[in-house]
Amino acid sequence: MAPPETDNIGARTLQGMAWAYGSYVGGRLLVLLSTAILARLLTPEDFGLVALAIVMMALLDGVADLGLGSALVIQKAEHVYERAETVFVGSVTIGLALSLAIVAVSPVAASFFDEPALVGIASALGANFFLRSLGVTHYALAQKQLNFRARTVAEFADATLRGLVGIVLALAGFGAWSLIIGYLVGTVTRDIAIWAQIPWRPRLRPKRAHLRPLIRFGGTLSAVDIISSLISNLDYVLIGRVLGSTSLGLYTLGFRLPELLISNLSNVAGDVLFPAFSAIDRASIGRAFLISLRYTAMIALPLAIALAILAEPLILTAFGDQWRGSIETMRIVALYSLAVSLTIPAGTMYKATGRPELLLAIAVLWLTVVAIGLVLFVDQGIAAAAAVQASAAGLAAVCGIGLASRLLGVSLGEIWRALVPPVAGGVATAPALLAIALLVESPIIAVVLAAIVGPGIYLGTIALLAPETLRYLRDRMRRASGEVEPTGEPQLPGTKSRPDLIS
Repeated sequence: MAPPETDNIGARTLQGMAWAYGSYVGGRLLVLLSTAILARLLTPEDFGLVALAIVMMALLDGVADLGLGSALVIQKAEHVYERAETVFVGSVTIGLALSLAIVAVSPVAASFFDEPALVGIASALGANFFLRSLGVTHYALAQKQLNFRARTVAEFADATLRGLVGIVLALAGFGAWSLIIGYLVGTVTRDIAIWAQIPWRPRLRPKRAHLRPLIRFGGTLSAVDIISSLISNLDYVLIGRVLGSTSLGLYTLGFRLPELLISNLSNVAGDVLFPAFSAIDRASIGRAFLISLRYTAMIALPLAIALAILAEPLILTAFGDQWRGSIETMRIVALYSLAVSLTIPAGTMYKATGRPELLLAIAVLWLTVVAIGLVLFVDQGIAAAAAVQASAAGLAAVCGIGLASRLLGVSLGEIWRALVPPVAGGVATAPALLAIALLVESPIIAVVLAAIVGPGIYLGTIALLAPETLRYLRDRMRRASGEVEPTGEPQLPGTKSRPDLIS
């Protein structure tokens, strides 16, 4: 039986996960709906122009708060509110500086991409750095407290207003500006919502003594974030430069569904696991890592298989025939998103145990492979660029999981056994989805039929081969809501019983 403190952390972790996933599912459904509508109102070139502006921001995004928000999450409870003053002032100062920097460099970017409209679009979108910085500290406090209900409400409000404003302006003929203005309105809405729910208010009393330790931890994470931004956006830069804004628009939309349904879903799990991993003892993390890896794979793997197989009917149903050029990219990006998802448990563990330099080393390797591959193959088209990203992410996932295995004393056999249920479920489901994709001519009927058949086969296979996996998840969710007492953790076959993240 786990001690009461660990027990409380486990219940709060599950509650946080439930709220975080609720936010994710609700918010992303709204984003998907608004994207589907906007894809019919705007052109690939409109999406490409906005993507170029976002690339400029993303390249600076790694230093948006110098990791101060993440550093606040790992502070001891008695120091949090005092150090939040320093985090708030630092974050807002950096946000304002970056907004001004975007205005200054936008003419250079417009000349580089030969897109004069980029000057105004990028300058306006750059204001998001300052607007977002106003909510960074409150978001960190909510994460520290595992109060994902507050974040859920804020993100849902953001997605709702962003989509509504974007659609109204697109109907009014604002073109690419409908996306920009909707984006900024969404950020303001999110700030207002998170401030309304987190009672802390800044008194603007930063302390220089607090800044150095916060930056020491957060600075390493910022370096990781900078490299991650380069990894995520170098393909956009080169495609925009070599292939043009229309190809970039098609490439961007090819990322849309895998990003919404797989990558971001796993990032939600990482947001919840970070404060939870930080709060448990080192001896418990090995077991927590195995369980988090299993459940991450249980979500990401079937979604990746479904998106790769059903890319054509999904693209045609959601976005329309003008986006047919995104189909092959989406197939490959589904695999990329799966690999990225599998890096989340290990990467979160590195942060929570104070070893962000390991995350940095993997990120450097990842960036090197991406940079070399894109320079060599980007002129072969957007599918080739996606393949480079997928290959590099796969290598990073293997390295990250292998290093975590050594650090935590978890054998590769234990890792494989943790992954057996989702892998078996995926292998069983793939032939049925492939048959639907090949035999059903109507895209929308194919999507509906796959949504009915796929989950049934997948969950049925897991229930047959590893019933304790689903029973464990069911009991833990009930326990988090106070309905039942736990029935015990699932024993991964052939592993020793260890303390569990949520036991």
